[in-house]
Amino acid sequence: MQTSSSIYFNALSETRIVTSAITGIHHIFTYLLNEQSIRIPKKIEGRVEIANDKFNRWLHERYEETQGKLLSLLKHEEQPVQELALCSIVKLMQSEIRHPLKKNSSTYQFPDYRLEPLMTALVSDSEDNHHLITLLFEYMECQDFMFFTLLALSNIVNVQKDKGISETFMKNLFLLLEHIDIPEKDTVPLDHPKLLVDQNSDKTSADSEKPKTFKIPYKKAKKAINTIWPVVLKYPLTPNLYRRCLILIPEKVMQHLDEPLRLTDFFMESYNLGGAISLLALQGVFILVNKHDLEYPNFFTKLYALMEPTIFHAKYKPRFFMLCDRFLSSSHIPEYLVAAFVKRLARLSLVAPSSSLVLIIKFIINLLIRYPGLKKLINNPNAQPFEIDPYDAEEPEPAKCKASESSLWEIVTLQQHALPYVSKAAGFLKKNLPSVEYDISEFVETTNEEIFERACKMNIRDKVATTFQKPHGLFKYSDDKMSQFWSVM
Repeated sequence: MQTSSSIYFNALSETRIVTSAITGIHHIFTYLLNEQSIRIPKKIEGRVEIANDKFNRWLHERYEETQGKLLSLLKHEEQPVQELALCSIVKLMQSEIRHPLKKNSSTYQFPDYRLEPLMTALVSDSEDNHHLITLLFEYMECQDFMFFTLLALSNIVNVQKDKGISETFMKNLFLLLEHIDIPEKDTVPLDHPKLLVDQNSDKTSADSEKPKTFKIPYKKAKKAINTIWPVVLKYPLTPNLYRRCLILIPEKVMQHLDEPLRLTDFFMESYNLGGAISLLALQGVFILVNKHDLEYPNFFTKLYALMEPTIFHAKYKPRFFMLCDRFLSSSHIPEYLVAAFVKRLARLSLVAPSSSLVLIIKFIINLLIRYPGLKKLINNPNAQPFEIDPYDAEEPEPAKCKASESSLWEIVTLQQHALPYVSKAAGFLKKNLPSVEYDISEFVETTNEEIFERACKMNIRDKVATTFQKPHGLFKYSDDKMSQFWSVM
């Protein structure tokens, strides 16, 4: 009877045997491909196969068998075996790019017939292949691999939609879709795009011709995107996938869709939900309004309403402020509307965490630079004392909040802030505004730890007095008042 330890060592031994076999067979076929020893013999009627043809046919059959075995090992019970099998498949694809077995009519030879079975195995509807798909992220940076992955996924989604799409399938699919970033049609192509095989520096290639360059065929890529996303959005999404959709579609998908206005309901319903979902839907709604003439007059009113104290504790705070900076950069926004946002930010600075105060100040400075007419908020001659500030923070309509009649007294209070980092930033009220806007991306993710480290590095004068009376021990002062309230236990 086998003990648990013997079973463990037997399994470990089997895993080592399998990984060694994968490594060995990978090296063998890589060498044969580089030597162009694997060829597909052509059948010619009336010609008797010679020994060399039979050997080539046998060798090609063994290579195809190896490819099938490697794909089956993606379902092996041991993760190291799965990962090694996946890497071997991709490495053999690289060898086939250098020395194609099947040449197509395209000027750039890519073994897409190898890629689609691989993607079919990875985008499984029953197995979570997160650990394997993440290994492909470095290859997804290659233009050719990314493009042919997109084509493969469009074919897979087309087939799968008739069978029914599971949650596991969607999770696997999204991992790949998030790493597909097709350049827009009018984008100038890169002179030296990153490819799966860098042919300009490849020393092993025996091809003496000028290396073929690869350019993404935009029409094919666009067709694939328009095939995938309408199918994806028809199925119920988990909360996690729903949030990822709201981020991914505006950044990498909408510019390629034939009818982006069909997403209006999706983004508008999300925008009206409130909370984090509204924050994520911001960019999609703005693109529909700004680029596709969607009529939504309450966009800035809704954006104004999202500026609540809770925003500083939200997971998507950096994204929110980066988008707000972009939305408020248009020269067509009325000055009174921008004044409302400036005043809203100033009022929030009274309750915001210290790590967000400099972000607020820099954002306000940027808005004052963009709209010179708002400089009156710094020294408003008609401003009332803060006790009777005309600005109505409870008014939901920016046009009615009377922000233009107020002043930035909230920022004046920050000049007395305990943190020098904050008080120094608030000192802009006493100076001329800078001529160049700040890059607020440098401030959106500032943490308390960073502020503490900055404070620790400050130069302090020597012999700074910390008390007026020299103590004779812990809680032993000459007036002995400390011992009335404190004691050492």
